[in-house]
Amino acid sequence: MINRSRLGRTELMVTELGFGAMNLRGTGSFEKAYEITNKVLDAGINIIDTARAYKGECEGLILESERVVGDVIRGRTDLTEPIVIITKGHGYTIEALHSHLSESREALGITGTHDLRIGDNKVVLVYFLHGLKSDRWEIVSSSGVLDELNKIKEQGLVNFVGFSSHYPDAKEIKAAIDTGIFDVTELPYNVFNRGLGEDGEIDLLKYAFDNDVGIVNMKAFDGNGMVSAFPILKGFMNIDYPKMLNFCFSNPYIATVDAGIRFNNELDMDLAVAKSPRLNKIEIASLKKEADKVFGLTKNLCRECTHCNEKFECPQKIDFMGVLSLHSRFSLSQRFGKDSASFSAQYKSLEKSGRDCTECGECLQWCEYKLNIPKMLKNAENEMR
Repeated sequence: MINRSRLGRTELMVTELGFGAMNLRGTGSFEKAYEITNKVLDAGINIIDTARAYKGECEGLILESERVVGDVIRGRTDLTEPIVIITKGHGYTIEALHSHLSESREALGITGTHDLRIGDNKVVLVYFLHGLKSDRWEIVSSSGVLDELNKIKEQGLVNFVGFSSHYPDAKEIKAAIDTGIFDVTELPYNVFNRGLGEDGEIDLLKYAFDNDVGIVNMKAFDGNGMVSAFPILKGFMNIDYPKMLNFCFSNPYIATVDAGIRFNNELDMDLAVAKSPRLNKIEIASLKKEADKVFGLTKNLCRECTHCNEKFECPQKIDFMGVLSLHSRFSLSQRFGKDSASFSAQYKSLEKSGRDCTECGECLQWCEYKLNIPKMLKNAENEMR
């Protein structure tokens, strides 16, 4: 059995291992996306994280995470409890809030109010404002959306409300918690970057916990970029994926870890860690020391979190995330004295690359990590061409 934790004031008891359905679009096929989602439910995981923006091309069609999640739940006849679904929208104004929520309910196939269902199965819907940061928080604070969130809860369109945010936005995270409106928050935290936890100006994980806001932990592996960089880094540190995950499980303020599971082997590993003993204080301190040796080398690298691609397409048709991904691997290889020639070769074969960037700056607002994408594209061109 997977341990369960209380998700703040919602009083929901959720499995400490959650299912991050963002990367269903990366499974390679609709069949595999449905298969892994069913296996997640077979394993007893009772909380799924998705979003309206989590979609992408798959087998020549658009695979929507919400639709896969909804279809799978609708097809189950063996569920003994409501599945908790977190989904997110970019509804920072009242009109957009209702539009995005309506789209999500339709895609998931949710019917009813208060007693929400997908098919014959009860579900609990936790609706998030996606990616709060300074400009978005300014709109939210003045648009009436905060009051409207309470109204949609009272109307039973959703059961609870929350928000997600990222490392640079500690001020906005605290302000959102202080409103008392949000029941749940989803925040990045891992052994390599504890900036919103114990290493921050204030420990926002503890602050949310003390305010009875349930905490969903994302980016347990430092974003997808750590996964891609791991083959290079593993020779220089005594930290593997199970240790990264257990580090987050071992934080007493985190209710559930949102693991971006795509394949059976990832699910098996995550389940094994979820059912294993938690780290003690000495083990935690040792992991932090080990992580700090390499974290500085991963700063200002693209983490391939894909958030930039959810709402934006480069006017020059540059796959800038793909370019920056290659440059990240190239840079890490060079820093660690590894062969980087293969990454240069891949870069040179790209139809569009850093040399095609006009430095228009339209991409800058979409990076959750505040990376200077045009400058990084030019660096990639200068170093890899």
